[in-house]
Amino acid sequence: MFYGRFEHNIDKKGRMTVPSSYREQTVGDLVCVTKGLDGNLMAYSKDKFDTIAESINSISITDPQLRSLRREILGGSAELTYDTVGRILIPTHLRKFAGIDEKVVIIGVGDSFEIWAPERLDAEENANSDPKANAERWAMFNINTRGN
Repeated sequence: MFYGRFEHNIDKKGRMTVPSSYREQTVGDLVCVTKGLDGNLMAYSKDKFDTIAESINSISITDPQLRSLRREILGGSAELTYDTVGRILIPTHLRKFAGIDEKVVIIGVGDSFEIWAPERLDAEENANSDPKANAERWAMFNINTRGN
């Protein structure tokens, strides 16, 4: 599982260091990055992304919205290889989509990690900062912290 929050610089070529704990969780030296659903990027291990791709490919191509989803998620993705110092080169089209320039915030969200432009993440977090609404969202989960 991917957990935690990291802030990194991104160089002029578009290379970003992936935290070592995240690199260890991806199979081999590959990570799949695609357009996120909130103006961010989503990164998956190759095997997890292949499962998502199989699921997307199993949906009907006759529905225009589903075809659009296929284009966004699959067509907008990139299979990236880590360099010797643990960086990935994020393609220009993905950086442009996510508004990424000089800095990124990387957030582990369980089975994947998200890559955000700091300003977009701030806006997302501000939009979801109402304590009452958050308490209602948390109440939907049956979370038992007293062991198994």
